[in-house]
This record gives sequence, C-alpha cells and structure tokens, in this order.
Amino acid sequence: MNDNLSMIRQNLHTHCTYCDGKNTLEEMALAAIDKGFSSLGFSSHCFSNLSYDECGIKTAADYEAYLSELEALKQKYKNQISIYRGIELESRIKDELYPNPDPRLDYSIGSIHWFYLDSRHWEVDYKAEILLQAKEAFGGFRPLIESYYNEVIEFAKHSSYSITGHIDLVTKFSELNSFGFENESWYRDTAISAVDFVVKCGKLVEVNTGAISRGYRTTPYPAPFILKRLAELNAPIIVTTDCHSANNIDIKYDETVSMLSSYGFTHLYYLTDSGFKGIKIDA
Repeated sequence: MNDNLSMIRQNLHTHCTYCDGKNTLEEMALAAIDKGFSSLGFSSHCFSNLSYDECGIKTAADYEAYLSELEALKQKYKNQISIYRGIELESRIKDELYPNPDPRLDYSIGSIHWFYLDSRHWEVDYKAEILLQAKEAFGGFRPLIESYYNEVIEFAKHSSYSITGHIDLVTKFSELNSFGFENESWYRDTAISAVDFVVKCGKLVEVNTGAISRGYRTTPYPAPFILKRLAELNAPIIVTTDCHSANNIDIKYDETVSMLSSYGFTHLYYLTDSGFKGIKIDA
C-alpha cells in the first residue's frame, strides 16, 4: 500500500443486494473504481436466520454465494482496485449470543442494531417512533441508553470482530427530533465508558458518514466529544461511508478524513493484504 495518505481512498463499510443495499457487488466495485478508491471492503449484514431480520443475507447458501462472488470480483478487478471480504456482525444472533467472524473473511464489523427487553427485540435505527416506544418500554431514555452501551461493551468483550461500527448509533434520530439526552452528563459518561472499553479490547473504531447520505445527520458518527476521547486514547480509527447505494460510496469521505487532525488524530488506519496499518495524517 502507498504510504501517502492523499493517494489512499478506502471504504470498508459497503452494502449490496445480498443484504439491504441497492446495487450489486460489481456495481459497487465499479463505482469505487470510478471514484478513485484504491480499495473497497464489502460488509453485508450477516445471515442471522431470524424471522424479523429484513436486512441481513437471507440464507446460508446466499452467504456462500456472496463469498464466492467477492473472490471472483477480486480477481477480475485486481489491476484496478483491491477488494476485501468482510461482514457486519450483529450481537445476540439466536443460539450464538456474540458471534465471531468467519475465518475466511479479511475483516469484520461488530454493530448493535437491536437489543432486547422481555424477549422482544428493539431496533435502534429503524424508525424514531420505534426508539420512542423502546424508551417507554425501558422506563425512559437513560435505562434504554445504558442497555445499548452495555451491549456494545459485551459484544466487544466476547467477539473477535475487527471494527466497532457506528458506536453511537442510538443517536441516529437525535438531530431531527431533539431528544435532548445527548447533552446530559450521564449520557456522555455512559458513552465514554463504552468507548474506553472498546479501545481497551483492541478494536478499531469507525468514523461513519452513512447517516448523512440518508438525511438523518449532518455530521458523521461518532459525536465530537467521542472523537476527542478517541484521539486522547490514540485509538485506531478508520473512515467509512456505510454506503447502501453506488451513488453514495464516497459521501463526505474526503471531508471527514480532512477534519480528523483537528480532533488530535495523528494516524488513520487502512486494511492491507497483511492486516491493518496506520498512515500518518498530515495536519
């Protein structure tokens, strides 16, 4: 890999029609080539075998087809772009409470999109109305938020995934709905405790622009106070676009990379054929 940061563009949070993406693997790869990416990692939502999961890979056979097609694309476009095989894992999948990644993969993202209360799952990021219903079920935002970040901690503790996905996803609807909890001291303390634990576990943390493309946020995940803490910890971070369509494969990517030094980050991490590598950020 070229050690010149200005020559590197990589996105490791990419969805396709095997899960809830709008474009095929090849269409996404061609879009990345067109946008000047040097490498692209695919991270389809994992196969969960849960009846209510509408986003993940649908069957075990589809998962095998996903891996095979990725390998074919890797060979087909090897002179134009490096392609990596990944997955976005979800905690609490049926019999495997905290799943570990398939060893055939190059990397994995660990994300919390839902959590549980009284045998019911609650989606964190599907609709604001569902989040408000969860608030009532949990008895307020504070117990709901604490449950969410506890799940982040437990997933990091028990799974060997590579990258923690959109760590403060529970704030997805806050900008449009003014929930207010984001500025409470208890919220920040809870979030920072989870961030500290995730970093202690050796996870990379993504700076994710996906909600910008979908109109929910004007800034990436995570919030500025979390970014500052990550910089203080010298945490390994990556920039991703969490793209679900070819049109958004580079949404706010360059702008996000450019602003990281203002928070105190000195390195940005990229996946290479020999693992993750930190590249110095030019201030």
